[in-house]
Amino acid sequence: MAQRDTPNMESKLVALRLEAGLTQKALADAFGVSEQAVRNWEHGKVEPKFTLADTKKLCKLLNKTLEELPDSFSDKSPA
Repeated sequence: MAQRDTPNMESKLVALRLEAGLTQKALADAFGVSEQAVRNWEHGKVEPKFTLADTKKLCKLLNKTLEELPDSFSDKSPA
């Protein structure tokens, strides 16, 4: 059995997603991307390219204001 890619638990996006009770699949489905794309965001391999509408949707999904979102989801420094 292949080992599944696990998210970097220091990633801010992982912390926000888990706090909101969302799976990688749920986040992927909400933005019409693959789970692999979400994993890449969480590992800091790529930054999500969000429109303003996407950013508003992310705020709603995570139950956060724009000000509460990190400037970089892959930044491992304390929030």
